[in-house]
Amino acid sequence: MYISIERNSRGALDIEQYALNKLIQSAAFNAIGNNAVNIEVITDIYHDNLLYVLVKVVLDTKKEFVFEEAKIMKNIEQVITQTLNIKPRNIAVAYSR
Repeated sequence: MYISIERNSRGALDIEQYALNKLIQSAAFNAIGNNAVNIEVITDIYHDNLLYVLVKVVLDTKKEFVFEEAKIMKNIEQVITQTLNIKPRNIAVAYSR
């Protein structure tokens, strides 16, 4: 997968949001496994290369599952750091059944 990353005239990153969201979504799916019904990712990148990530997870109601938020956040942070070489400012995980 190719993600176009460019710096504009102010020096801020211009990233294709859809590809970045899919990358984060796959990292979250890997951390959760097949216990998730749906995962939605929202990202915001501000001019100072500040990256904010919100991951919304809908879990299966029929299965008992221990939600490991730290593992999910670690996987997402690792993927972003390897891809963009920046550390996310904040990663929030919201979940419902």
